[in-house]
Amino acid sequence: MTADEFVNPYTFVQVPKERPVGWRAAPAGHDRLGPGRLSGVLTVEFTARSPLLLRNVYGDEQEGVFPTRRVPGFEEPVPYLPGSALAGAVRSLHETMAGGCLRVFNGDFRPGYRDQIKQQDPRMRLALVEKVDERGAPAVVRLCDEAVWIESAALHKALGGPAGLCSGARVTVIGRPETVMKRRLIKEPAEVKTGDDSVLLVTDARTRRELRKNPDGQGPRKLRGRYYCASGKLQPDSLKVELSEEVWQRYLDAVDGTNDMREFRKKPTTAKGREAQLPVLHPNKEGERLLGYRDPARRELYEGQVVWVDAERSGDTVVLKKIALSAVWRHAGGTAKARDRVPPKALACSVPQQLCPSCRLFGSVDAEGEDGRGGARQRAYRGHVRFGDAVPSGSVPALEEHWLPPMGAPKPGAGQFYLKRNDGLENKTVTEQQGAPLREWGCPDPKADGAGTRQLRGRKHYWLTSVSGDRPYFRARSRNPEVFHDLYGPDNQMLSKGQAVAVGSRFTACVFFENLDEAELGGLLCALNPGLLLHPFDDEQGERPQYGLAVGGGRPLGFGSCTTEITRVELDTAAGRYLGADAPVPDPRSAVAAFRKTADKVLRDVWKRELTKVLRLDWSPADRVWYPPAGRIPPTGRPFNPEVLMPSFTFWKETSGGRAKDANFPYRQLPAAAHQEPGMEVIVQKEKDGDQG
Repeated sequence: MTADEFVNPYTFVQVPKERPVGWRAAPAGHDRLGPGRLSGVLTVEFTARSPLLLRNVYGDEQEGVFPTRRVPGFEEPVPYLPGSALAGAVRSLHETMAGGCLRVFNGDFRPGYRDQIKQQDPRMRLALVEKVDERGAPAVVRLCDEAVWIESAALHKALGGPAGLCSGARVTVIGRPETVMKRRLIKEPAEVKTGDDSVLLVTDARTRRELRKNPDGQGPRKLRGRYYCASGKLQPDSLKVELSEEVWQRYLDAVDGTNDMREFRKKPTTAKGREAQLPVLHPNKEGERLLGYRDPARRELYEGQVVWVDAERSGDTVVLKKIALSAVWRHAGGTAKARDRVPPKALACSVPQQLCPSCRLFGSVDAEGEDGRGGARQRAYRGHVRFGDAVPSGSVPALEEHWLPPMGAPKPGAGQFYLKRNDGLENKTVTEQQGAPLREWGCPDPKADGAGTRQLRGRKHYWLTSVSGDRPYFRARSRNPEVFHDLYGPDNQMLSKGQAVAVGSRFTACVFFENLDEAELGGLLCALNPGLLLHPFDDEQGERPQYGLAVGGGRPLGFGSCTTEITRVELDTAAGRYLGADAPVPDPRSAVAAFRKTADKVLRDVWKRELTKVLRLDWSPADRVWYPPAGRIPPTGRPFNPEVLMPSFTFWKETSGGRAKDANFPYRQLPAAAHQEPGMEVIVQKEKDGDQG
């Protein structure tokens, strides 16, 4: 693989569309140890093949601190792997191996996308929110007349400078607006003054140009770029709002994907109104120039906020058909939600008497139901497996502090990676100019499953490694541990720190189980040591591969790869426990064989074609594994500029399957997990391309 290619840090394992009869069944229960069923304990040793990063185990008060506790045999508290972290990692892997349900899955998710820049819908107008309901949705508003766009320099003159220019501020327009490209503009300071009849909406300026052409041809060729704020003259009536759940949900879906919400989820705040407003900066040669202050995008509106609405008035009420926070806003990705894009049988178990293999083993909780009277209804089943903490084996693992680049929430809206691969769409573009790009969830696919509803790929897994030093993150920090803080700037809210234990660190845990049949025990053994399941697929002529699992965070960077060894198996039966019969002799191979027999052909094919790659250490070249980079990453051993590891927004734009006035962007999809070549072409970041979320 060359420097012209990269390997995305994650891939997806297929979720079987159909499941065999009896796949969901009643669990064994906890009232007795049934005939032929086993209880016992497994002793498992975890070996770190790359540094292990665990954070926030103790909550925000010790953010970034690796967990430590007192352990017999050690004088001071030592690093350990919490049993809860192990349980989550092992259960997730068991769900993949056994074809279990999608237990951690937001079925109501629907992504939002940024609108393409085009003429604004003439039905949109500004409105002032006077009251909100318990959801934070507008309950009473005042509508505005047709918008007038006022140049920021004129507003600075009227409001006493940038500090006075903020969303919700009021002015009076005294000049006659000039109509340019169907927008009414005010450019001169003499045409606006402080007042009370028009409200202002200030929005982000990141996409505004630093310079513009001088239209007079006299003096400099370039002038400072202009920034306009929308204003609207308030109508006198306060109107009660009628807002459907679908319209409000479309707003929530759109706002969830904003950078404001990503930063808010990282560092929540209770600030509202003016105290929550963010500075609006305009680029220039000296750095950035303050223009004013805007409201951040949030899931709740507040009293006094100015928004765009598509409104239909009827008497003293108004029906809102759309809510937007800027003239160029966002839209929801179609009507189908995430639950409509996976096989119906893969949705989380909800009936305790009908559970998938993973829920029968690890337990199930359905806390989403209602009891018919507006209250919550919880239907749960306690699992048969408990995980103890994994404590150091031998010497105390050393801790090292890491300065981490931004790692925000996943972006399932990126259809190039998250939607099921369709070779018929590869290198295609949408048929109409400025139509929804093929990457969007709302772009139909006539050949897709579910009557045109494009399906999600499957379960996300990160590539594992035993040569973390070759991964780009570790190569970049080898000379400067704080390199990413230097690249992004110390004020970036998405930057973080964490502690990790070194490669080679070993931890031992006890895993307790009760009332399992032989096949269930075999499934647990395979989830704890994937090689038991996958080594039968090895090429007898090749080198024996290492299989592992991921524990902890930072996996996109190369953290978290572990191998395991089950060092002891203790078994007990009802006859042994109550009648003094001899304990059964452990036979892991027989248990694994019993588990393998429970799988149908589709699931066995997933094991062979996908899991033998996904769980194999260094199946993907370690020096290529990074999110779409801004530049080409040189091979291991060659020096490189860490700036190439900045994100390439150009990649997402030019692989979107969209069509613009003077360019096409062919749709390019993430290679399938089973593909022999996991690499994709690097698309170098272009200076003019910003965040395409």
